[in-house]
Amino acid sequence: MNDHKERAAFTISKSLKAELEDVVPASKRSRFVEKAIADALLRDARQRALDALDNLPSYGTKGEDSVEILRRIRQERDASVVARHEDRPR
Repeated sequence: MNDHKERAAFTISKSLKAELEDVVPASKRSRFVEKAIADALLRDARQRALDALDNLPSYGTKGEDSVEILRRIRQERDASVVARHEDRPR
């Protein structure tokens, strides 16, 4: 938010404008609105990320618990790394 500033025009309700003018000094309104927009965009991005995680397809575990799955994945990866290094010419 420290980059070059640009003017923007928005339409807000009369009551919201009046409250903004009552609560925030004129010299600090631009910064206040900029921070409010940045915070709202960050909240929105976080919510989209959470929604994306909630909508990931489920992974069938075939009865394995998470510890068993992680152990199996690590063993498969270890075997893959070993095989890759055994195939290298020395």
